Amino acid sequence: MSEADSKRAFYRQGSWMVIATFVSGLLMFAVHIFGAWMSPEEYGLFVTLLQILNLMMIPALGLQTVFAQQTAAATELQQRHDLAKSTQKMLLICLYVWVAIALVVATFRGPILESLKIANPVALYVTLLLGLPQLLLPMLLGILQGRQNFAWLGGAAIVNGVGRFVAVGIIVALLGAQAAGATTGVLIGLTTACLLAGWHGRQVWLGPAGASRGNFDAKAWLARVVPLTLGMGAGLFMLSADMIAARAILPEVDSGPYGAAGMIGRGLVAFTAPLAAVMFPKLVREAAGAKSGVLGQAFLGTAILGVLTGIGCTLAAWVLPDIADRFSALAAKKKILTEIASLIPYFIWSMLPLALGNVFVAALMARERYRAVPWLVGIAVIYGLTLAWLASTAEPPSQQTIILTLGGFNLAFLGTAAALARRYAASPECR
Repeated sequence: MSEADSKRAFYRQGSWMVIATFVSGLLMFAVHIFGAWMSPEEYGLFVTLLQILNLMMIPALGLQTVFAQQTAAATELQQRHDLAKSTQKMLLICLYVWVAIALVVATFRGPILESLKIANPVALYVTLLLGLPQLLLPMLLGILQGRQNFAWLGGAAIVNGVGRFVAVGIIVALLGAQAAGATTGVLIGLTTACLLAGWHGRQVWLGPAGASRGNFDAKAWLARVVPLTLGMGAGLFMLSADMIAARAILPEVDSGPYGAAGMIGRGLVAFTAPLAAVMFPKLVREAAGAKSGVLGQAFLGTAILGVLTGIGCTLAAWVLPDIADRFSALAAKKKILTEIASLIPYFIWSMLPLALGNVFVAALMARERYRAVPWLVGIAVIYGLTLAWLASTAEPPSQQTIILTLGGFNLAFLGTAAALARRYAASPECR
């Protein structure tokens, strides 16, 4: 394929992934419309549980990257046999991990319910059920990504959004449920996406005829999965931890507006992620030492999308209170809408560095530059300790202080990831 054809394919695939992610993200964001049918306390809990769900995915996060790498590289028959056997084994291991998480939650049920101010334990139990498809989905999406089957990679994202929106709408708006019902709707959408991704990747995990002849090297897989899980998990921790800390720090009534504004900021990261996903298998398949402009293309595209989205959301936040004045249906909600609008610019521009940093992290992981992982994890650990310190102070910090802390650490994350990507690009032998 010529360089011009490669660029056209990249932008075509990237455009589809942006569209699919935009539609899916729009539907997932639209779910929060049904927060109007929930109390502020219950809505804040719902957003918190969504972030806990993200953190539950970290043990399997490296699997998406590994399976994208392995699937992209599996060109020989024996490699396909090995991939099928490995997939089957890892699916079973994910089940074991989920059981272990369930046991931990059952053991510490009381402190968890108290710290997160959960009145209805069913919400916690449904979130726990969500953990299983959340653990399995990264692996199945990694297979589609590695096969460059971006049509169904994007399709699974859209189905997740549609299923979530419809189910939450029916359960919350029509049946009057609160956080527990909303998480049940998320379970329906996520499980549907998991089944769809599994079906369209079945040629890989079922394998060709005679797949039982495949080999599974547990030690080799562990050596690849652990650094990838830590590297990619650092970014996911940066994305999600603030909401859990805010739920513990802020009064319950304030967690709702904080969660609503935070979902917009996190939506920026999700909206700009597809270009890194398209970039990943292309970097895996690069010839050793070959130069490629795909990283620059992905970074530039992410920066443009991120800045335009940030400007649009900031302008929308500025006019939102005026819009509320003009519509009687929103007038009753003006106070809470104004509070949400005041936080949106903080969140948007605090999350943009993380979106850009994730491009460099994906490049580092695709090229197996695992020496970068301790630096990325170190930033996430210091950030987590800082949040814990904020939660322990005699005078609780404001919402803006929590968000600006997030933004400062995201800038550090971006700078570190960019410096490491540049350094290791000049040292191709470094792992």
